[in-house]
Amino acid sequence: MANWSVVSAVGRFVVLNNATNFGTEFFVTFRIKYTPSLIGSFVEPPHLAWDEIIMFNDYSDMTRWEFVGNMYTHKPASPTVGVWAQRYFRAYCHAQGTPHPDQGRWKGHSKLFDKNGTAVKGSALGTHTGVDKQNKAVQNYLKKHGGILEIEVHDIPSFVKPTGGKVYDQERVLTFNCGVTGMGPRVAAYQHLKMDSTQPATSWTNTFHIGGTAPGLKTTGLKMTQNLGVSTPVPALPTGGIL
Repeated sequence: MANWSVVSAVGRFVVLNNATNFGTEFFVTFRIKYTPSLIGSFVEPPHLAWDEIIMFNDYSDMTRWEFVGNMYTHKPASPTVGVWAQRYFRAYCHAQGTPHPDQGRWKGHSKLFDKNGTAVKGSALGTHTGVDKQNKAVQNYLKKHGGILEIEVHDIPSFVKPTGGKVYDQERVLTFNCGVTGMGPRVAAYQHLKMDSTQPATSWTNTFHIGGTAPGLKTTGLKMTQNLGVSTPVPALPTGGIL
């Protein structure tokens, strides 16, 4: 029976502190391998598990909110995790050396390799017009030959710096547990941001760690405004997306 397996999951990050944003660029690169069978149809991989726990405190009005959930199944059309749904036609575009239709908005990448780890050339996929046919070209290649998809998810968790005299006094702890549903390995990480715009920027907190244990946030005296962990998932898919 055909199946997928996770070859590797690797995380890295870059500190982000520019004129508009204060936070981190976080990358997780997955390599997932397809092993075909002689009979049967093509098998889709399990869903991306981009699990997040967000705790946010707003000290300016003494409120807080929390979110717990898989951001991929919650909102698969987001520019961050949409690359997983677009895994085939974006791999097709990469092999052909052509930009994909959503390049201006969508982050991350998807690349196709053969079962030995060599990049697949566009000529091996043929020339196809339209995302549905491009999706099918990559699926057909994998079904016949097997191979590896390298899918990189690029997240930019950050605070937007205040402008126009606005005052921000806020703190957030964001915990990541990223992998493929039902398969290992995973990448665990956390971010801690604290910004009080009435204080010098040098006193703000911007830490990010791969692994480790996230700090807690104080909740005493803060009113819970919403718990987003029970919100309804958004079913929309990005262009050419397959959940």
